[in-house]
Amino acid sequence: MNRERRLILYCLVVGAVGWTALILSSPGAAPWGILALFIILALLVEAAAFRVPPADPHSLTGIVILAAALALGPADGALIAGISGLIFGIALPLIYRRPRTFYLLVARPILRSGVRAAAVLAGGALARLLADGPPGGALALMAFILCYPTMIQLNRAIREYIQGGKTGVLTWWQSSWTPVLAAEIAPLPLAALFAAIYTRLGSGYFVFAAVGLLAASLAVRQAAMNLRNQGASIRELGLLNEASREIIRAELDVEALSELIYRAASKVVDTSSFHLGLFDPESDRYTLVVRVQDRVRLPPLTVDLPSGDGLVGWMRQTGRSLLVEDFATEMDRLPARPRYQSERPPRSGIYVPLLDGGRVIGTISIQSYQPYAFDADDLRMLSLLADQAAVAISKARAFAAANERAVQLQAIQDVSERITAILDLDQLLPSVVRLIRERFGYHTVHIFLMGEDGRLHFSASTLEGKALERLRQMVVNPGEGIVGNVALIDQPLLVNDVRTDPRYIGDDSITRAELAVPLRYADHVIGVLDIQSTEAGRFRRSDLFVARTLADQVAVAVKSARAFQAQREEAWTLNALLQVAENLSRATSLDTLLPAVVRLPPLLLGCDRCYCLIWDRPAASFTPLAAYGLPAADRATFVGCPIAEHDAPLLAEVVRTVVPLALDSAGGHGHLCAPIIERFGSASLLATPLWTRGAALGVLVLDYGPSPHQFTARDVTLANGFAAQIAGALESALLAQEAAQAARLEEELRVARDIQRTLLPSRAPDLPGWDTAADWRSARMVGGDFFDYWYLPVPRLFDRNDDPSATDGFARQPLGFVIADVSDKGVPAALFMALARSLVRAAALDGSTPAAALTRANRWITRDTEAGMFVTVFYGIIEPHTGHMRYCCAGHNPPLLFRADGEVETLHTPGIALGVLENIALEEREVCIAPGDVVVCYTDGVTEAINAAEEPFGVERLSATVAAMRSGRAQSILEAITEALGRHAEGPLYDDVTLVIIKREDHD
Repeated sequence: MNRERRLILYCLVVGAVGWTALILSSPGAAPWGILALFIILALLVEAAAFRVPPADPHSLTGIVILAAALALGPADGALIAGISGLIFGIALPLIYRRPRTFYLLVARPILRSGVRAAAVLAGGALARLLADGPPGGALALMAFILCYPTMIQLNRAIREYIQGGKTGVLTWWQSSWTPVLAAEIAPLPLAALFAAIYTRLGSGYFVFAAVGLLAASLAVRQAAMNLRNQGASIRELGLLNEASREIIRAELDVEALSELIYRAASKVVDTSSFHLGLFDPESDRYTLVVRVQDRVRLPPLTVDLPSGDGLVGWMRQTGRSLLVEDFATEMDRLPARPRYQSERPPRSGIYVPLLDGGRVIGTISIQSYQPYAFDADDLRMLSLLADQAAVAISKARAFAAANERAVQLQAIQDVSERITAILDLDQLLPSVVRLIRERFGYHTVHIFLMGEDGRLHFSASTLEGKALERLRQMVVNPGEGIVGNVALIDQPLLVNDVRTDPRYIGDDSITRAELAVPLRYADHVIGVLDIQSTEAGRFRRSDLFVARTLADQVAVAVKSARAFQAQREEAWTLNALLQVAENLSRATSLDTLLPAVVRLPPLLLGCDRCYCLIWDRPAASFTPLAAYGLPAADRATFVGCPIAEHDAPLLAEVVRTVVPLALDSAGGHGHLCAPIIERFGSASLLATPLWTRGAALGVLVLDYGPSPHQFTARDVTLANGFAAQIAGALESALLAQEAAQAARLEEELRVARDIQRTLLPSRAPDLPGWDTAADWRSARMVGGDFFDYWYLPVPRLFDRNDDPSATDGFARQPLGFVIADVSDKGVPAALFMALARSLVRAAALDGSTPAAALTRANRWITRDTEAGMFVTVFYGIIEPHTGHMRYCCAGHNPPLLFRADGEVETLHTPGIALGVLENIALEEREVCIAPGDVVVCYTDGVTEAINAAEEPFGVERLSATVAAMRSGRAQSILEAITEALGRHAEGPLYDDVTLVIIKREDHD
């Protein structure tokens, strides 16, 4: 039975007892007119009551009821108390706009009237015990007067306990004891005076006194309300300060803090319906930690509440508070629709988020069935309390998370220490799953390891019996089930309800949640750690952290165990290879090397014969250089005698594929290598390539016979190791020689590159009003592109009547600039570049026009060189203070002129490259570069750079890049082009790249 039903039962039982006692007392001795007078007076006085939430209304009605009992007798006084209490109890929900429920309209009025009647009758009975006859005497009168409020308040305390438990009683008592004492108990002795007025002075004087009592009731009501209003701010601030101190001093426990916040809020506002909920920071789950409805304490409740759903979801999304004075009139204006569906919806409410650093961690909501039950002051006070609460709850959460993480880390350390001490893989994995289940309490733990076939094989589990035997046969393909998906995507998977996940393979009917984490070593997935639970929603982010950390430790332990096993198998292998290396290192020449080459494999691998053959690609034949295990006559006719490729397809296949080939039974395959198998009676044969520097030098052949030999992976590994060392020894001298030659060549190229760089301008020209930038990158150590700047004499270049006072110095000197591309690459292009640069510069420095200068340079180039090379050139001369530029394009990629208004022009003139013909005709043109215009000069290495799809960078991409950066500095434009080119090419340059950017600055 819930609290509400127990409360209704209590009301009906106690009220029925009171009414039964009233009926048995035989009331009605006084005239009904007098009874009606007292009932009306009681109702009027009670209508002037004042209320201090959450207590009942307080009034001077007790004076009227006790006066009637003293004047008319306890039975008639009880009748007046019962009827007035019943009438006012029914009207009370209507006056305060409470819901019209069975409890408020029936059960509580019956309780109210029954308890009042019983209190009057009990007071009369107590008075008769203390004095003979009707109540009389000071002691009897005092007992009679005090019995009534005692029973009334005792009933209220019991009712509050049923509604809210100890917290409800404490909250009620703290808010009501002062008005109860002042308005309901202290004035009760006046009842004797009113009774005396009625009995001794008559009804007229009594009516006059009743009017005074009613006026006094109204005055008390007004005084109480004024006092409450005047002291509200001070009391609220004091309560808030006290609540803040209690929160600060409270332990870092979320539930205790939530309870403390509820009690603190109850001191500020009416918390008859109070909710304090907290959001799960890892999901959309919302938990009502404190839930009070109609002053009835309800158990905590957890629901899924996405951000923006309902008023609480709206607060989580916006972090804003909300005051609803009347849901009935404000429903259409609310920022979100309330999520609840109830036959008794609230009429008003306050909704306040718990904010911690701009993050909503929870909410506080207080509701009332009365409209306008809360105001802005309540919202303000609750918001201040919420701010304090949010900080405290966040600290408590952080403290709890830190403690949990510390416990987890300690457990992880314990597990790691125990598993790292186990080097046997068969013992390691069962120990791992058992330790994880013991220390972290998981239901089931599995480990799957990646096999050589690329599939996941079951390795260990905490299951036992038939379930374990069924798992032993389990093999999972990548992408199959949750475990297979983890291995495929190399990412953890946390599924808190496997019934809703299509990837789950139902191997266990009781599993509800699953967490799978890859076992990663270096960059490879070597297995999967799989943890399962019988509880949906069991796993959280902390479990993911634990699983990932444990997976890393398990992966290392597995690798260590595997390495330990491999070490035992490879120890003698390494020793054998070491002996080979030591013996080969002693050989100083080929004559001393070859005997060691063919002698060591029989000693270490136990073969009967061994041959070393060199591959001659042009002749398509194998030449034996050395042999061991042959009679002298056979060795004399075998060593040095070439074997044709078609006579030994086995050896040819080894050279072609560079993969060892083994014949466990060579007797039936003599045609594969007849000069060895058929001639020497080989039973088993292993041929290993001598591979070095990307080419096959030959083959090392291990020959077993007359008994056959079953080759193992270790035999092949050792033979490969021998062959690698032998090949290295054979090539060591050649490699050393080639390395020395390469070093000398690289040093010479480096010096040539440094010299070539010195031929290019080290910095951009300092030209007021202009911004320039250039970049030169060669595809090889040296290249054929170049660019240059120079200042030219002022006269004759531009035929204008300019104002000579406009500028002076370098600002009036024309600037010549050139960009060029030699037809070849590498060292020849670099040499030709140096020549072409010098001749072009010499031809231009006298101030000749671009066409004349390039024509003169062409004659010099064609006369002085016979290399058959040519160079494309673009030469421009800029008049700085006017922006005019004359230019000539000798077969070069035409530069692009980007106008400030977005238009793009191509600077092209007819003409061929320099160095092709001695007599050429070049044209030149003139263009005006306005402020904000940009000239982009480039070589074909820019536009012809290709990506992986062999798409050229092209003029369109170049134009788009410059257009996007046109308003920036020349250096910014240059960097943007370089960056775009790098993204496009994604690899080394195939051609030299040179860029020259010239921008006329916009001073507007």
